[in-house]
Amino acid sequence: MVISCNPLSIEEAAQGFAAIGSQARLSVVLALVRAGRSGLSVGDIQARTGMAASTLAHHLRFLASAGLIEQEKDGRSVINRRGL
Repeated sequence: MVISCNPLSIEEAAQGFAAIGSQARLSVVLALVRAGRSGLSVGDIQARTGMAASTLAHHLRFLASAGLIEQEKDGRSVINRRGL
């Protein structure tokens, strides 16, 4: 079996490392990795990390812009999944 992987540019890699360079954002990414491909709602992430809603929203935006997480609207919820 051959696994194909698109190589990251230096800029993309640097942005990814910067995104997980915060303890709070790393906690979010680890919660999403543990959750698997089904992902977690914002409320579930908040319950697992203990972050305030506004703080969590900031970190989720940062992680999404770096491509480390994917967000999908599901009714009134937003499901977050690990990216890459």
